[in-house]
Amino acid sequence: MRAAFLLLSAGIVAGCAGAPPYQSDLPENLNLKAKLSSPSGLLAAPGGSFEAEVHVTSVDRRCQKNYRGTVKLGNSPVSVGIPTGEPTYLVFEFSGRFLPSRGSASSTYATLLTPRSGYQYDVDVSYADAMYEITVYERNPRSGVRRPVEHRPFSACEPKA
Repeated sequence: MRAAFLLLSAGIVAGCAGAPPYQSDLPENLNLKAKLSSPSGLLAAPGGSFEAEVHVTSVDRRCQKNYRGTVKLGNSPVSVGIPTGEPTYLVFEFSGRFLPSRGSASSTYATLLTPRSGYQYDVDVSYADAMYEITVYERNPRSGVRRPVEHRPFSACEPKA
């Protein structure tokens, strides 16, 4: 039983490692700006690591998820195109690994975003001292004025006929 659990756990971890990068030919409308400080114990230890990324999942009319890829976050802004007029589920993940003890920790934040055509979506991401703050703004194409977008859990998705 213990061996089966270990194999299952290894498979789950391996499935998450090396997630495919998000690729899109759509016009860039999602602008990710991150300010990241890794937890001090992660990078101080030899072999320790810290990663921040966004998992992009399209959501169809029946509220079924279709994983599209991952965008790695760093201290340089990144812009990608996501579909307008339909929901996209964004999962922000902050993870780190402590070595030599091989411990790990992660935090996630997820929101359902339905971009409007012609609008830009600016996401400010900050992570410091094991705490994160994520704010999504919608930018008006005419005035350039930004307004905060309300957080929506996946449960807010409503199937359409």
